[in-house]
Amino acid sequence: MPLLTHGHDVAYARDQLDRRRGANLRFALHKRFSWMQRYLGPDSIAAEVGCGAGFSERFLTAKRLLLTDAEIRPWIGCVLDAQALPFRERTLDAIIANNVIHHLAYPDRFFREAIRVLRHGGHLLVQECNCGLTTEWALRLTGHEGFDWTADPFDASRPCCDPRDPWAANCAIPNLLFDDLPRFRDHYPELGIAESGLSEFFVHFNNGGMSTQVPYLPLSEPAMRLVDALDGALVAIAPRLFAAQRRIALRRA
Repeated sequence: MPLLTHGHDVAYARDQLDRRRGANLRFALHKRFSWMQRYLGPDSIAAEVGCGAGFSERFLTAKRLLLTDAEIRPWIGCVLDAQALPFRERTLDAIIANNVIHHLAYPDRFFREAIRVLRHGGHLLVQECNCGLTTEWALRLTGHEGFDWTADPFDASRPCCDPRDPWAANCAIPNLLFDDLPRFRDHYPELGIAESGLSEFFVHFNNGGMSTQVPYLPLSEPAMRLVDALDGALVAIAPRLFAAQRRIALRRA
């Protein structure tokens, strides 16, 4: 039996969300989206890039939340390239990027576009993988996605992954961007750091997979809360080993 199934089948993932055994995936999704809500108000105009299965609409509310993706889906409102956004200048209150930046061949182009279309005081809300040691081992074992520490995500002329494949991935990109926040600010002074943090070990590796399905141990909601508390302790003790996810909220000056 293969370790990974239904690879990148976001329609299947969307259909199966409420049919999954246990609370694992719903808990992980709530954790990854719920923190973003404090940056969204009843009058906010927001767009999510690379929405995949469109899970965000289950967990976030705004005056308008536009789901977008590079591929056509029945539930999305717009097909677009996150590195060349079709919006006018200063028209969005928030941009949501949930585990999508590591799929972008040219992350710098995305950040330049985000700066252009965000209103002053608007936010770029990023949830991303963190390529710690355990994540590296898991990626080597499964071959699910790749990582390349020699890439330069600040270079708009050299791709970090295959620009022809929207599912191509370089899981080192978030670390290369955000491990050194002063360097990030030097490149994008228009984006202030509103918050930043690392999280998830067991919550990540035992959620059953987002768009690709993997084996997992189904757990109840109370059990997942205990697992999350354990993750918090592990990440605090050894973030380079245990942290598998990171969040960062960037405020447009």
